[in-house]
Amino acid sequence: MGDSPGEHAGVPPVRVVASAVSAKRTIAVDVGDNGQVVGLRFLSDVVRQWDTYTLSQRIIAVADVAHDRHLASQPNHDGYYPDHAEVSAAERKLKF
Repeated sequence: MGDSPGEHAGVPPVRVVASAVSAKRTIAVDVGDNGQVVGLRFLSDVVRQWDTYTLSQRIIAVADVAHDRHLASQPNHDGYYPDHAEVSAAERKLKF
């Protein structure tokens, strides 16, 4: 399976609207305009040393921050969405 132009003809393009990266630059997650994860990148080989549980929990933690960043950019009429400062603080706490 190659990356020929016709191979992905039925797949609509995805727009990334928010991202988050762990503090030690090991995991990055992108979120689309529907709030769902559309991209996951391992930025360091250290992730190969983590067990499956640790890896999955850390992916979820970064994805949560990326999702919150998406919500922070939405109209917040009722005060339920996090603000950008809260999201940045949560991202700094991802100490892996």
